[in-house]
Amino acid sequence: MKEKAVTTPPRRSFLSTLTMAGAATVAALLAKKSSTPPAATPAAPAEELAAAPGTYHETEHIRKYYRSAARL
Repeated sequence: MKEKAVTTPPRRSFLSTLTMAGAATVAALLAKKSSTPPAATPAAPAEELAAAPGTYHETEHIRKYYRSAARL
């Protein structure tokens, strides 16, 4: 008897190709993301930060919290 050659249906081949393409795309994006260094931002001088409105400033209730936390 002759044995039939095993063939994959076209949709199975298509799905396999689609999966491999998706995995390759994800790998390429992750490689690109990890290889680009983050942009350096210049640090502002402390005088500018202290004088700028809307920035952090230590208030009495914060000082009280820090004192109570130091006792623990």
